[in-house]
Amino acid sequence: MFRAALALLALLAAGTVPVRAQAPKAGDPGFAARLAGLAEADAALALARSELPDCTAGCLTPTEATLLAFEAGEGEARPGRFLLDIRGGGQSLGGTLGEMLFVNSQTDYATLGTLTIAFESPALRALLRRAKVCGAADVILGQITVKACRGPGPANLDMFAMMQLLGGRRIIVDGAVRWQWIDSALGSPRPVPNKRGEHEVGYYQVWVHVTDAAQVIFADEL
Repeated sequence: MFRAALALLALLAAGTVPVRAQAPKAGDPGFAARLAGLAEADAALALARSELPDCTAGCLTPTEATLLAFEAGEGEARPGRFLLDIRGGGQSLGGTLGEMLFVNSQTDYATLGTLTIAFESPALRALLRRAKVCGAADVILGQITVKACRGPGPANLDMFAMMQLLGGRRIIVDGAVRWQWIDSALGSPRPVPNKRGEHEVGYYQVWVHVTDAAQVIFADEL
């Protein structure tokens, strides 16, 4: 079983496991089995949350967030507090999503088990002001602690400025997790609701929508 889980993780990392076009339904044993194998990837987060004061009431890892969305079903959302390391990011400049920016728990945002945090621009700008680094530091017992401070934030709000300040950081996010359909030529077809015989191409992400910077805590500053 352990070797099978490792093999599945390797396939997912390589992108050779196809992304489901349809959001999984409750009772789908195949999807639940795949999530069980992915839990190993979140082992470090699961261990760290026991030491975080803001996770004493419970923080969910990206895999656990995926499972919560799976249990809720398509079209539903479930509230929670989520813990993730930022390993990737992206930006939407239009279309059905409008202008939004995203950070992901995996570099490949379409990988099963990835949690995507979707930011409205004002919320992200306020958060980046909190993430501004002054450059001053304390050295205590050989450890360097960088002091953070408030600042004007980046002049241009784009994914590059966002990742410069947020990439590699560990955050806690309050919100509701759900399946979000993403239009993409790299995805798989699904039927268009209320249009018999028509299909659209894309895939599902596991989303938490952030409209207020107060939803986010920097866990690596606690």
